[in-house]
Formats: sequence, structure tokens, C-alpha cells
Amino acid sequence: MSEPNLVETQPSGAKSAKPRFGFWIGLLIVIAVIALGAFAGYQSGISARKSLAATQVATDLSVQFEFAVQDFMARRFLNAKERLEYIVNYDPGYPGAVELLTKVLVELAVTPSPTLTPTPTLTPTPDTRAQEAIYAQSQAQFAAADWDNLQLTLDILRQKYPKFHTAQVDAMYYAVLRNRGVQKILGMGAYTQTTSLEGGIYDLTLAERFGPLDGYADGLRTFSRLYIQGASYWDLDWPQAKDYFGQVYRYAPNLRDSSNFTAAERYRIALLKYADILYEGNKKEHCQSLSYYFESFSIAQDPGYARKVNDLNLECNPPTATPAPATATPEVAPTSEGPTAIPTP
Repeated sequence: MSEPNLVETQPSGAKSAKPRFGFWIGLLIVIAVIALGAFAGYQSGISARKSLAATQVATDLSVQFEFAVQDFMARRFLNAKERLEYIVNYDPGYPGAVELLTKVLVELAVTPSPTLTPTPTLTPTPDTRAQEAIYAQSQAQFAAADWDNLQLTLDILRQKYPKFHTAQVDAMYYAVLRNRGVQKILGMGAYTQTTSLEGGIYDLTLAERFGPLDGYADGLRTFSRLYIQGASYWDLDWPQAKDYFGQVYRYAPNLRDSSNFTAAERYRIALLKYADILYEGNKKEHCQSLSYYFESFSIAQDPGYARKVNDLNLECNPPTATPAPATATPEVAPTSEGPTAIPTP
């Protein structure tokens, strides 16, 4: 009987120690696919939430506008004013909202002229046909929202007949300056070709001479000033530009200046530039830049930054690698001859 070949029954050490390059390459590919899928899902979730929120807001604005019309017809002007300010705060271009708000503000500003008991007099009745004609022209211009020409008419009326319908003329002055200021800031009406933040701020400031600004107009003036301040830091101080346009973006993302850059677009770019500053800093700031890149991408993705952001995400948030399963030691199969018998003494 031949002795068993113990060399042939042992596991081959050379085979188990061979590097498993294919396994690790496959694992890295799977990790990269998972990371890309997670990023795409994140963006899809943001889009879905924005779409749902927009639908809910549109429904709420429609209901509020119907109530505002009812309040106006019932002469509940304060209630109508609050509802309309709520509407234009979300959507300045909502059909009929700005026009109805103008009528409400005029009704609130105009105080009825006291009715005087006529007393007999021998003096002749003054001829008011000229001033009545000018006043009628101003009312027609007011109804047509022709603010520039209305101001010229009011100037003539005020210069020639300073005591004629004082409260009504003041109310129309307020309407001219308030509405024209809003239109200049938002690029509406006669100012659709370009906006004028500075001109709008000036008109709204003049309107305060005739009455307090409503919350919507005052807010637009505030955000216009923030926009101008942020633009003064553009290309000079990105942290400051980011902070200023971040404030405007939260409440007036579509606000723009004569360059037609909206506050949202300026904030998106400022976030990228600020993130670049952190990215080029030390190791700690290197990863802190990722949140600003993501915030910028939530507004609009920049194809030029997509690969950079994805690589940075993998670097700063590496997925946990799955350990390779342990290799079992193969059992030694018995030889066909069986165990060697021990001779009996």
C-alpha cells in the first residue's frame, strides 16, 4: 500500500493569495452607480415637492381672490386689502389682483368731503367747469392706469386749483406713485422692457408723503435696496453677495435689475463662487463647500460643475465598503485505500 500524497491534498496557497482586482473594480462601479442614483433621486424629490407646493399655492390664491372681490363689493376694504396683499406677495402678476388692490387703496385713502349747509349769499356761484373737466380727465386716466399722464394732469389741477377736491387728488397722487413704483421694480405695465429698481424706490418714497405704504410695496422697496447692495459686491466679495442675494431670494426670487439677472440666478452663481473659495481652502473647508454646491444645484444645475460636485460628494461622503466573504478551507478527501491498519502485537 502506497502512502497518501499529502502535497496533493492541501489547499493551494498561491491561488488564495492571488489579488482579486476584478472584485474591487466591480465594487467601486456599484458604489459609483449607487451614489449617482441617490443624487438623481434627491433632485427628483426636490422637483416633486416644488410642484406640489406650487399647486397648493395656486389653489389658495384663487380662493383668496374670490373672497377679496366679495369684501370689496361689501365695502370691507381692510379685509380685501389684506387678502390682495397676500396674493400679490406670492404672485405679482396674478390676474386682476394689482388692479383691485389699487381700487381698495384709493377707497381707504379718500375721506368723504364734509357736506356744508348752503347759506344764502349774494356773491355769484364760481364757474368750476374748467376744473371739473380736468378732474374728469384725471379720473379717466386713473381708470386706465395711465400713471405718467395722470401725474401730469394732477400737477395741472393742483397748481391751478389747489383747493379743489383735495382729498381725492391726494389719493390719486398716492395711487400714481405707489403703483408706478411697483411697476418699475417688477417690470410691469409701461416698464415691461426693463426694470428700474432705483426709480421704483424713489416713487414709493414719494408716495409716503400722501399715505403709509402697504406691506407689499414696502417689502418690494426693502428687497430692491438689498438687491442693489448685493450687486455692489458682485465679483468683488462673494460672501457678501451671497448673503444679500440669499435674503432677496427667499422672498422675491424673480426680482431683477436692468441686467435682467433675477435674484435667484444671482444667488445661484454667488453660491457656486463661494463654494469654490471653500473648495480651494484647507481640507476641512474643502468638504464644507459641498453643502453650498448642493444648495446652488437645488435652484438650477450647472453642467460645468456636475462632475466636480459628484466627485467631491464621493470624497467627503464615501460609502461604507462591503467586506469580502471569508474563503472556507477545503476539506481533505480520504484516499481510496482507507486508513492504514495498526498491526496487532
